[in-house]
Amino acid sequence: MEILSRDYNFHFHKATSDSNPAGTYFGEPRVEVSLIMKGSVRFIVDGRVRVVHAPCATLQAYHVDLHALSNTDQKVQTMWCHFSPDALSEDDWLVLENLPAAQPIPPLMPSLFAGALSLQQESDSPPEHDVTNHMRNSLGRTILAEYIRGTQLAGRTRPLPKAVIVVKKALDSEYSRSWTVAKLASLAGTNANYLIHLFKTYLGVPPMHYLWERRLDAGIHMLQSTSLTIDEISHRCGFRSPAHFSRRVKDRNGAPPSRFR
Repeated sequence: MEILSRDYNFHFHKATSDSNPAGTYFGEPRVEVSLIMKGSVRFIVDGRVRVVHAPCATLQAYHVDLHALSNTDQKVQTMWCHFSPDALSEDDWLVLENLPAAQPIPPLMPSLFAGALSLQQESDSPPEHDVTNHMRNSLGRTILAEYIRGTQLAGRTRPLPKAVIVVKKALDSEYSRSWTVAKLASLAGTNANYLIHLFKTYLGVPPMHYLWERRLDAGIHMLQSTSLTIDEISHRCGFRSPAHFSRRVKDRNGAPPSRFR
């Protein structure tokens, strides 16, 4: 697999919510593998929200930015590593985007993180001659490989069928439209029941559930990045009313839209 043969410069970190209660923001492209050992973390990845709960491993590959926010009601303990995606090809990005966002922690991964975190950079040596740096990068590639292997063992890295790709692309780009399962099935050239079956098999949720999640992601991103009113956002994202949008935001994230401004 070509993505595992490229040279990356990995950086390793660990944190608890005691040391970083407000969360973290990263404003440049990255690929990141995290271990959530305790608590839960809300990631906003290029404007799309996902919440993960311990214990789990999670992968974020983003082109623009990442917000990582911990739950203030419980202690969060995490370890993570990241690298710049400059060396990635388009095929590499497709591999990463087809991986699940979270999975149970692979057995080898905690010890790989612990080993990398125990290595201190030899600051007097240039990077190409720094043996410690090479060791840390090798551990980072092994962590990425272990994440990919874990998803393969779970049978979750199968290529998406064309019908799922077509419908997913339409929902991602045109989430404000008044879609129905019948319209989506027609777009994909299949029938409604089979489309639902494909989405559940490959994405874990039926197409209309995926659509509402995509609308929520877009709405939360607009709350954070624009001065649009809740009325305007709910209309642009395809919600039935501002109250409907507010209720869906609170149901999924435990906080009203005002929390995201």
